[in-house]
Amino acid sequence: MKTLDYCWQWQADNASGLVHADSLLQAKQLLSQHHIRCTKIKRLSKRQRKLIRPKLSLWYILLQQTASLLESGLPLSEALRHSICETKSRSLRWLIEDCIRSIEHGFSFSRALTYYEHWLPKADINAIAWAEQNGQLADALQQLQELEKRQHQLKKQLTKALRYPVIVLLVAAGVCFMMMGWVLPAFAQLFGEGELPWLTAVLLNSSAFLKEQAFVIFSAILAAAVTLLTVKNKAPLFSQRTLAQLPVIGQLLQDIKLQQLFHRLAVALRAGIETRQAILSTESSLNWLPHKAALRQIHQQLESGNGWVDSFRSSALNEPRTLSFLKVGEQNGKIDNAFAALADFKQQRFEENCERLTALAEPLLMVVLGGIIGTLLVAMYLPLFSMGQQFQ
Repeated sequence: MKTLDYCWQWQADNASGLVHADSLLQAKQLLSQHHIRCTKIKRLSKRQRKLIRPKLSLWYILLQQTASLLESGLPLSEALRHSICETKSRSLRWLIEDCIRSIEHGFSFSRALTYYEHWLPKADINAIAWAEQNGQLADALQQLQELEKRQHQLKKQLTKALRYPVIVLLVAAGVCFMMMGWVLPAFAQLFGEGELPWLTAVLLNSSAFLKEQAFVIFSAILAAAVTLLTVKNKAPLFSQRTLAQLPVIGQLLQDIKLQQLFHRLAVALRAGIETRQAILSTESSLNWLPHKAALRQIHQQLESGNGWVDSFRSSALNEPRTLSFLKVGEQNGKIDNAFAALADFKQQRFEENCERLTALAEPLLMVVLGGIIGTLLVAMYLPLFSMGQQFQ
């Protein structure tokens, strides 16, 4: 299906919106068919379209509302029109209004959405297209919203699990920097040129070294940050594989990405998408490159006539539990249920690991923070103890 490259933003007396056409004349003709007399119209560049892209969270809220209205018996165009009544996103309203005009002109919802592939996940558009063919549009929209809801919950849990350790470590680094840079040297001046205790002397020498080499240390940190950013942009596959090998964090990332993969496959298959197309649709929706490569291997195996179990066994996703679930799904003829069960299992394990990380991190970080501050305080007061012993 060919999509139009040109997006036009139009303005009328009390309205505005978007329309897709190959030329300015065609854009005006399409608008006139809907009795829209625009006073101003301009073509948007790809950069301009990217800047006004609506938030995906609002898109999934709209899908949920549309699914509920469809189940109540409203036709699609009316359901979409009611769903955008209260939206605060101007660009999302433009998108849906353009889709409504296309639907009223005889096009399907999925075909209207293909004009907005630069805004919306391609997997969502594919799922909607197959659901329209099978008459299960309301179910597909509800499942897409459920998928986004799960992803949002998992990201929120991961952020919560990592936020506390990061904050504590930053506070500890700030306290150390302040005490070693200003407090400890100023406190040591009270004791003149006398011999200082070993711990105090070591920390003072460290403080002096940090001051002298501050520029070098800052440059090294900046160079390391630039290197990491460059590796992330130029070699994303290597970067993601390295992250997956990290202790604790790597397992959390693997679980959240696998949950997304399995849930996407379950949604696609339940929408009636053909097996190989479901693999391609899921692959296009992922941003985790190791799993994209694994799905390409699985697709090749399926093209060769192998089943799900054999295809997964020959890929990087050949976990024993995954193969067991898929074997049961193939035997029962309900492979979509197997993927849904795998997604639930990965989500449950992710939540358990997040809770375990939080429970272990709190006391461990308290010990680290207390040890750092306690060491600095002892180093400050040891000279006082030494002076007191001299006067006895």
